Amino acid sequence: MTTLKISEARTAQFPMVAHAHGVGWNIVEPVDAEVLRRGRENMLLTSVLEDKLLEFNPWLTPDQARSIVETIEALPATIEGNWEILRWMRGEHKWYDENEKLSRSVQLIDFECPDNNELQATWEWKIEPVARKGNRADVIFVVNGLPAAIVEHKSPTSGDALSRGVTQLRRYEQETPELLAQTQLYNVTHMLGYWYGVTWNVSRRFIFKWKYAEDESYKSAVEAFFEPHAFLRTLKDWILFYVEDSETRKSVLREHQRKAVDKVVARCADPTKNRGLIWHTQGSGKTFTLLTAARQILEDKARFANATVILVVDRNELEGQLKGWVERLLGEMQASDIAVRRADSKADLQDIFDSDFRGLVVSMIHKFEEIKANSSTRDNIYVFIDEAHRSVAADLGTYLMAAVQNATIIGFTGTPVGDSKAGSGSFKIFGRDDEDGFLDKYSIIESIEDETTLPIRYKLAPSSMRLPAKDLEEQFYALAGEEDITDVDELNKVLERAVNLRAFLGAEDRVDRVAEFVAGHFKENVLPLGYKAFVVAVDRETCAKYKVALDRYLPPEWSEVVYSKNVNDVVDRPVVAELQISETREEEVRKFFKKPGQEPKILIVTDKLLTGYDAPVLYVMYLDKPMRNHVLLQSLARVNRPYIDNQNVSKKVGLVVDFVSVLENMKKALTIDAGAVKGALEDLDILMVDLHQKVGAAAAEYLQADGSQTPDAQLEAAVFGRFIDPAARKVFYDAYKDIETLWEILSPDPGLRDHIRTYKDLSKLYAAVRANYTDSGSFLGDLEHKTRKLIQDSATQDGLGRFSKVVDFDVETLEQLKSEAGPDEGKVYNLLRGLRKEMEEDPAGAVVLQSIKERADRVMQNLEDRKINGIAAMVQLEALVQEKARAKKKAKESGLTDLGFAIYWVIAQDEGAKKASFDSMTASREIETALGKFPNWRENPDEKRRLRAGLYKPLLALGKEERAAVIERIMQVLELAS
Repeated sequence: MTTLKISEARTAQFPMVAHAHGVGWNIVEPVDAEVLRRGRENMLLTSVLEDKLLEFNPWLTPDQARSIVETIEALPATIEGNWEILRWMRGEHKWYDENEKLSRSVQLIDFECPDNNELQATWEWKIEPVARKGNRADVIFVVNGLPAAIVEHKSPTSGDALSRGVTQLRRYEQETPELLAQTQLYNVTHMLGYWYGVTWNVSRRFIFKWKYAEDESYKSAVEAFFEPHAFLRTLKDWILFYVEDSETRKSVLREHQRKAVDKVVARCADPTKNRGLIWHTQGSGKTFTLLTAARQILEDKARFANATVILVVDRNELEGQLKGWVERLLGEMQASDIAVRRADSKADLQDIFDSDFRGLVVSMIHKFEEIKANSSTRDNIYVFIDEAHRSVAADLGTYLMAAVQNATIIGFTGTPVGDSKAGSGSFKIFGRDDEDGFLDKYSIIESIEDETTLPIRYKLAPSSMRLPAKDLEEQFYALAGEEDITDVDELNKVLERAVNLRAFLGAEDRVDRVAEFVAGHFKENVLPLGYKAFVVAVDRETCAKYKVALDRYLPPEWSEVVYSKNVNDVVDRPVVAELQISETREEEVRKFFKKPGQEPKILIVTDKLLTGYDAPVLYVMYLDKPMRNHVLLQSLARVNRPYIDNQNVSKKVGLVVDFVSVLENMKKALTIDAGAVKGALEDLDILMVDLHQKVGAAAAEYLQADGSQTPDAQLEAAVFGRFIDPAARKVFYDAYKDIETLWEILSPDPGLRDHIRTYKDLSKLYAAVRANYTDSGSFLGDLEHKTRKLIQDSATQDGLGRFSKVVDFDVETLEQLKSEAGPDEGKVYNLLRGLRKEMEEDPAGAVVLQSIKERADRVMQNLEDRKINGIAAMVQLEALVQEKARAKKKAKESGLTDLGFAIYWVIAQDEGAKKASFDSMTASREIETALGKFPNWRENPDEKRRLRAGLYKPLLALGKEERAAVIERIMQVLELAS
């Protein structure tokens, strides 16, 4: 094992490895890591893994240890294979013990004593599968020979590190899935921001901003994430796989979920308290929190005396989104020696109690009806109730609590609990053991601040189509009275009595007008963004009417109805029965709706999918069904999931178009706790006012110009004047992105008419600045969908492409640029882009050009710091261009290959070689000849070792230390060039 030797360049590029070393990770040089991997086509550090297998499992023979390693290596590079790797890491697999004649669990990691593990960090990890394009990870963290985390480290000067990191990880999945075969976690960072997630699920919803402590530094974030005990616990406890719409998915619990799990487990172990309430807002992952806590209790049989955990879940979720998850969960629990039962009937549930069953029970709340009192008096029964605000409604909660009077009962809810009837009644049951009523709370605003969910904005539909507020009051609120409407079934019972209201909302002519409006709004506001929509109708009959009406204005395949089935529909509601989709088709619709670019684009619903269905691509809800309190918040939360598309454009908000006036009076709609949603649910008109103010301020700040100049000169003066300063650029980028976000949400809208010209000018300025100061090569840069369409044609005409121009870094080009009109600052950036491009395309040549590039970068830095002007920068670059020309001439005269000359350059630049008057050219020719003897050195560790040994003879005239340093640099050149 090598000691930590990190050069300044490496520390600047990857400070993470130094920070990780500080908390206990051993640093492995990339060259040494490749030896341990047995070449670039492999991922495991096999010798390390074999050693740890024998250390942790002394009953294994060396041959058995090798067989286990081969078994792990043979797992497919898929999400399913990755799941199996995690099971190996967690010790869930067994191997046959020849001596004891039985199968025993195999330990790969010591989770209890982190110091017993071999924790290694390395960088520049290249994977080169046979006959396929390779890739390179910036940093890899390895636990006992198994790659566990991959890091994409982007430039601190880039404002789009997250987007570029996501793109990179998606590319790995497609091009080199082997890179993700074992790795469980990833980080994306640019030192100013720190995000994390799990491999095989690079969805924006599952990319989380790390928040261990408020205002923590980059160093402290790295140390907290990779602190050995915390990191190993993440592998052991916080990663989970699940099945969603028949597809395997993967996620990791966030900090608020981990905290809640620990609190739940601690409460269940506390003999003095037996109630608790977890309020984690909709979309923050509370169901995963619940399931993880259950598993930890059941796995710790000693602490909880072989307990019983009863999961009380919502019927709609159990039959829908959770169906596959629960079925797989039961199988996983059984594989972990945990007994499981699903209560399919009341008699089945009673038998579970009567037989004193120990393990996991999954049941729906209505199965507790008429269950005998004191069916079990044990105190190690733990009842976890999902969607507790509706599960304990009416008498069902009473039956449950009477059946298991000594049980610990934890309620989980995603909607606010205030001082309403809900807060003083059913929720008081759960909160009695905590002074503030909560065991743990994660509010809507916290969720938005952490980017777990998005804010929701709403707009009222045109008054000619909208349910009058007076009718809403008299025909809905009056009927609902003080009832705490906790689920869709209760809501529908209220609406069944509102005959006149349903007649108004379901009238054929009104449905047609609303459908025409929805079609137009969708095509103008939603479709250009690539998002999807819900139409929420008052009942199933109206759903059917909306389907027929929408088909008149949109392609029929764009929309689909999803609602519950009734055996009487064929006779009583033939159109409803005709449009009813089968269970198989519903599964397909649930799955395809979540996929951008696939049909359907619009789902028409009334009872199904309003709870427990997550589709991040869902952007707008056309709400045509009166709701309030829990049902309203749960339904609206369908649009608050984060999402990033394949062009790295993020969804900024969820949108609700209100046709029933419920959002016109928030206090009436949300009697439970209207204050809890302040800032999370607001009128879209507020954004319009904000946009007007910000556009005006930005125009005054950035669009003032010298009227005596041509438009081209004005733009160039801005780009190469105030924006040479990186700090000024960042301020402008942030201001513009705020405006762009608002524009993408609001357009098209008549209220934007007077600002179109100003916004286009700001967008062109942004595109020019971004293009000039980045290597993107496109003046469209990271503009979002509607803005890109707005300016792309005129941007070409206005010549914005000149700001992303790439030219050759040579004498001829520089002389030509000197004679052209335009600011010298722009020419400097064009030349430097050309130099970077040349180095990227020619790794061997990059070795020769590296010192030139470093000095060219200093020229640019001095220009940005205003220590020199454009004229002086061009003069200094001219000297570097001349130096490059001389080097190129010498390379040609040497007769060496590009790689051979790169080796010569390394030797000739060495101070020791210079002092010794060493013949670098002769040595380089001998080394180039030696290279031909080892054609497979990249794949064959033995050839690589012999090649390294062969470098000593040509360099014998150098001192021992100088020779070793030169050989190391030559090997790095060979690695880089290959």
